[in-house]
Amino acid sequence: MNRLFEENKNRNIVSLDGVWQFKTDENNAGLAQGWALSPPADCHDMPVPSLWTCMPGFYRYEGVAWYFRRFTASGFTALVFHGVTGLADVYVDGVHAGQHYGGWTGFEVLLKNLTSSEHFLALRVNSTSNHTDTIPLTVADWFHHGGIMRGTELHLHDTARITHFAIRYTLSHLKDGKADATVVCSLRFFSNTTQSIQRTVKMLVDGKVVAETAVSIAGKGEAKITFELKQINLWSPDSPALYRFDAEIEDDGVADMTGFRLLEARDGKILLNGKAVKLKGVNRHEEHPDFGHALPLSLHYKDMAIIKEAGCNTIRGSHYPNDQRFLDLCDREGMLFWEEVPMWQFHEAQHKNQLVLERACTMHTQMVERDINHPSIIMWGLHNENDMTTQAAFSFSKSLAETIRTLDSSRLLTYATMMPLEDICFSLVDVVSVNKYFGWYVGESADWKIFLRDFYKKLDDEGFGDKPVIISEFGAGAIPGVRNFDAPKWSEDFQADYLDYTLKLFLADPRIAGTYIWQYCDIRVGWDSLGRPRGFNNKGIVDEYRRPKLAYKMVKSCYTDISNE
Repeated sequence: MNRLFEENKNRNIVSLDGVWQFKTDENNAGLAQGWALSPPADCHDMPVPSLWTCMPGFYRYEGVAWYFRRFTASGFTALVFHGVTGLADVYVDGVHAGQHYGGWTGFEVLLKNLTSSEHFLALRVNSTSNHTDTIPLTVADWFHHGGIMRGTELHLHDTARITHFAIRYTLSHLKDGKADATVVCSLRFFSNTTQSIQRTVKMLVDGKVVAETAVSIAGKGEAKITFELKQINLWSPDSPALYRFDAEIEDDGVADMTGFRLLEARDGKILLNGKAVKLKGVNRHEEHPDFGHALPLSLHYKDMAIIKEAGCNTIRGSHYPNDQRFLDLCDREGMLFWEEVPMWQFHEAQHKNQLVLERACTMHTQMVERDINHPSIIMWGLHNENDMTTQAAFSFSKSLAETIRTLDSSRLLTYATMMPLEDICFSLVDVVSVNKYFGWYVGESADWKIFLRDFYKKLDDEGFGDKPVIISEFGAGAIPGVRNFDAPKWSEDFQADYLDYTLKLFLADPRIAGTYIWQYCDIRVGWDSLGRPRGFNNKGIVDEYRRPKLAYKMVKSCYTDISNE
């Protein structure tokens, strides 16, 4: 199941998860050799979902690989893939049926009027990265995994399918945790005929019909349905009230869960439902040595429990759209979330590259359209640690910001800058977020005070003093189990002391609206390990198997101290 609730109770859905046939294609010969129509003889079994880079024999393979299986369907069918790394090409019975770029948001291939019952499905996956125009680039501070990392399904239809469902709203009369809402539900449809068909769209909230409208579909169709809800309960970390929305037509039905809340950035603070909230969080990669990004549901629940126990009220999804089941869990648990796309340390050459811009805009569009209904998401992140000192960076980021704001004006925009004193792009965002590692990569921990003094002056001088400031990355590495009275670098003692100093400094600073420790858990990193011991980024407050380091209890002490509220 791709969600934590029944999302498509009126659909005929068949899971394609299980054992597929798998073959790497090191010489990129598969197409010429006809693999789209028939698999080669020497295939391996491969579980789906999973990542081949977590399997013996394929641990370091980056490149082209193929997946094969057969399925039974006829008529109007949608092939749904919830996450395939890199560039994915779908072939059905030897015919190219669809393509998708970007591994962390799903896609679907619509097949009209299948004429026979059994079909051959071949999926060509290219996980190759480069230094020029892939997202992410070759050098990234996480591992380049490959494979079908999330679920796959067949959706079987008669005539029409709902392909998109977005819930937008404006609030009024906020008082005592309640408000009135004017709701606009936007839907897109697709039918297997170019002739116009008429359908009635029915909207339900928690099982009660609230609106109906007629829509005409000729291949594609759209509808906007507006209605009022009175005195709804507002969503917040303390009271994560959720409502179920169902959109139904004669042929199909989809559902989503959402909550209602008001987000603002004003006077240097982040306001939720009119009240200032201090963000206390961690950066979390969806990563585990045994699963890569393809985390099982039980591990999502375990991570949430560990993070909440540490006193966190927010998580940054570093650095890509997260599994929707984890976002559902954030909605249920009242965990605030920052979501972004996997752009890490892009520079002027990439900012001037038209293909990079097109891919980035598409990734942001797909992220926002997929996750727009999650109340836990409070910020969209444009990118991470890009060079933001050039006009090319400004133009590039302006395009991304405009893309997101066109789709969703209800959330805050930010990006994490690694050159805050030289950055020229703060006018584009609502929240200024800073990645710095004084006392680890450069200087001493005490240099934070000097930096913050200079940084606040820059913001004030440039007219951005009213923007909230977040310390979005800071931390120190610790090799699990290394303890020493002298607390040298790479020891758990050093990490604990470092985070104790920086957290107390930041939490006491009225100009800092939030902190995101780098990071929650140790993660596997790229081919050259970026100089990382063990081939891991070791800055987690728990190790890769979620065992706590010395810093974990210290973080909990700082984050749960009521004087830091």
